[in-house]
Amino acid sequence: MPDALLDSRSEFDRAKLRLGLWLRDNASPTRVLTRDELSRYEGHRFVAGWHLKIERAGVSEPFDVLINGSFPYSPIRVAYRFQDVYLKWPHVEPGGLLCLPRRTAASAGLEIAAAGAISDAVALVGQCQELRREFLSYWGRSEHKGTTRIRSLLDTANRRPRQIAVWSGADYTLVGESPDQLLGWLRNTGETKVSGIVRGLFAYLNEPPIPPFPDRPADLFAVLRQRAPNAISVLAGLSIIDKTTITLEASSRSGDGLIGMTLSAPNNFDGFRESNRLRPAAKLALWQMRSELRRTTVDRFDAAWVHGRGFNKQLPTLQAATALVIGCGSLGSQVAFRLAQAGISGTVLVDPDALSAANVGRHALGVVSVTLNKAKALADRLRGQFPHMLRIEDHPMSWQDLYGKHPEIFAEATLIVACLGEWASDGQLAEWQVRQGTAKPIVYGWLDEFGVASHAVALAGATPALGCILDGEGSLRVPETLWDSDGGVTTEPACGTLFQPYGPVDLAQAEVLVSRLCIDVLTGRAKPPCHRVYAGSTAQLKEAGGNWSDEHLASRPTRFEGAFEYERPVRPCGRCRACQALR
Repeated sequence: MPDALLDSRSEFDRAKLRLGLWLRDNASPTRVLTRDELSRYEGHRFVAGWHLKIERAGVSEPFDVLINGSFPYSPIRVAYRFQDVYLKWPHVEPGGLLCLPRRTAASAGLEIAAAGAISDAVALVGQCQELRREFLSYWGRSEHKGTTRIRSLLDTANRRPRQIAVWSGADYTLVGESPDQLLGWLRNTGETKVSGIVRGLFAYLNEPPIPPFPDRPADLFAVLRQRAPNAISVLAGLSIIDKTTITLEASSRSGDGLIGMTLSAPNNFDGFRESNRLRPAAKLALWQMRSELRRTTVDRFDAAWVHGRGFNKQLPTLQAATALVIGCGSLGSQVAFRLAQAGISGTVLVDPDALSAANVGRHALGVVSVTLNKAKALADRLRGQFPHMLRIEDHPMSWQDLYGKHPEIFAEATLIVACLGEWASDGQLAEWQVRQGTAKPIVYGWLDEFGVASHAVALAGATPALGCILDGEGSLRVPETLWDSDGGVTTEPACGTLFQPYGPVDLAQAEVLVSRLCIDVLTGRAKPPCHRVYAGSTAQLKEAGGNWSDEHLASRPTRFEGAFEYERPVRPCGRCRACQALR
């Protein structure tokens, strides 16, 4: 092109100047592209351009605005510069050039042409990012009718392409890391007919898929070759005799997601029973020519998803923990359930008693479990509710008998939780803790009279001991409440049957208090000794016929009558047996 067409007196030069000024005024900050930067767009002969950033949805998006020597008679071009999206997004050419709707030439209205090109570019980028960010939604809408949904136990933190275990049931397909993992999960859910576990493929895609999604085996292979290095070789290592289940993971700004596909066995395949002896290229060719690809939805059932949708930073610590819960009554059952919900993967439940109807109103178990042993019935419920848990044991006996038969259970536990509700058992456990002198923490939990106050105490080592907090009769050395009567213990019309008349709402406060202290001890946010107290409202206490002690009032905020939580100091008392033994 003759240089005269681009000199200072040309229409090109005047339009270029006007465009630069318009961009400076309307899309600041901008800078002129260098010759080297223009050379990135090989084959387009751009002679001028500007780099600018546009704020969209709180994110600064980089673009290049480009013109060639025919400007203003040729259209303004725009390139997206944040990352290489060529072959990953629709309507994108090499170098990030966007294929935008054709608008009026700049010669007919430069400002309108510039504004239109930039707005079209921003809209296109937004659409592509939305497709990637919400790829699970679009994938779900495109799944083939009649497909079986996949339930995944896979470790999504492991992004290595690999063979996985697959079980196909009547209502869903289950995928996991190993046959043992699948068998454990299925048994916990009550599935009795378990057979035919085969192998499938897991792969991580370095970009989320966007429509059009794979419709044929060839489409799938193209996606794997482009976005999941080494996945094709893993796929080729699978058998082609039966249906092949494929689970893919991808990440977006909204988080990680899983999608699924199935490859049917090749049609009219008369069966090399030794199919794995086929060369990889032969397997891929057979799948491509004779198999059907079907898209399906994947529902995550792995611990990371169930316990925080992938954002629970405490989960690895909780997954490595085992809680020995001694006492599965109204408080212990609720605490065991909350710990399982929080993500603890191992729970050992100990209780010699059966559930009675009178306990149903404040117990984690219901009427269907009446007359059943509390520990066993609670373990069965946890298995059904949280089948991914690695260890759920029940021992229908006292903790003393369990220790006599299996002391290793106490040694293996990460944390012991004592919700016994009676001094005879708590006191003996506290003595055992002192005599052992172990650093293993024990969290004791109980409610005061009428449930007006509740306590969670974490102790480790020989001292301070529970005896520094409770006296020889199991009462607080420093009481929280004062009572004129016998302290809220009520009898049933049966010999020796005593109970505390608190309700489920009072219990809920204690449950939260004890559960939170257990989790805080396991995750290092709290260290023994620690004594946390939940104190109800003054009105609740007065209605029950009690008064706050002077020691409590010293901790209660001035002129505050509502419920609150606080920590008491825990120090050696100098009077209990543990303290005297140190003298």
